[in-house]
Amino acid sequence: MRVRPSLAVVVLLPALAACGGGDGGVAMPPLTPEPADSRLGDTGGADGEETLPARLVLYRFLRGVAKGNVAVCAYLGPGYERATFGRTGGCRAGLGRARAKLRPQDLAALRGVTVPTGAAGPGAGEVTVRFEDLKWRGAPAGRGGVLAASFTLRRTGGRWLIADRDQPS
Repeated sequence: MRVRPSLAVVVLLPALAACGGGDGGVAMPPLTPEPADSRLGDTGGADGEETLPARLVLYRFLRGVAKGNVAVCAYLGPGYERATFGRTGGCRAGLGRARAKLRPQDLAALRGVTVPTGAAGPGAGEVTVRFEDLKWRGAPAGRGGVLAASFTLRRTGGRWLIADRDQPS
């Protein structure tokens, strides 16, 4: 049986429309750990439980960069966005350019990155993750661009955002 392309589009159009956000904005993806992914587990006891939501945000951001998914822009606070993309709100337009600057081996490394630990602070309601604390499936990615020397995540309202970054050394 042969299906005409125009008929296939008409049939799939309602399903594709249901996937859109409707308002064109970036919606915050759900912040639930993947059931089979224990690689985010911190061996630091209670501290690991406290930092898990923040580490999960960084994990999803880095994995989303590897995929080129602009939905990860919802994880960024204005400070990080200004430092990385030149202006607040610059992620959506700049993620593709920032990703294009990464080497293919960096993108491959980001597909396997995990965030096993984070330190509370420097301020109240903040968690810092150093680049050296990220774990890689194979060779690590190189620092630069979206890959900061350290990431500070801040609890803003009911969610965590990547708030600040240290410039690569």
